[in-house]
Amino acid sequence: MPGDESAGYKNMWYSFDYGMVHVVIINTETDFPDAPSGPNTSLNGGNFQGLTQQLAWFERDLEAANANRDQVPWILVTGHRPFYGSAPQLPAVPGNCDACRIAFEPFIVEYNVDFYFCGHVHWYERLYPIDANGNPVATNYYNQTGPIHVTNGAGGAPEGKASVDTTISASAKI
Repeated sequence: MPGDESAGYKNMWYSFDYGMVHVVIINTETDFPDAPSGPNTSLNGGNFQGLTQQLAWFERDLEAANANRDQVPWILVTGHRPFYGSAPQLPAVPGNCDACRIAFEPFIVEYNVDFYFCGHVHWYERLYPIDANGNPVATNYYNQTGPIHVTNGAGGAPEGKASVDTTISASAKI
């Protein structure tokens, strides 16, 4: 949880090491430019720490984690909203968060994050490793060269019953 030990005191982002995995929790709702639940949105949420603090912290944390790969070889980032996916983009509740992708994905790619896990969309979708534009760089997971995005919001809302006519090119399993 956020606290002094995880560098997350008084905000909603933090990180910790768990065995061989560096786990990074980001806030995909507020505290970055054009955040979906920030001020002046329908939810009128945060900002809690300003528009740039989370992104500056995120880059520093990933830089340190990437330099520590000999000790902790895996980097996993998780947030609530997906950056990519095949879910229909409903006007009231869009599935993919473009503002999140623009804010966080450059760092995820630059620092060779292995996995991005999220929810928000109430189904399961796994992507092949992708580049900074969401294009697949491989159709397998052997010695991956890009992050693997996994959406697992399996329970809850009605879109989990929806069928998908087309999937994005990076989609491996839906």
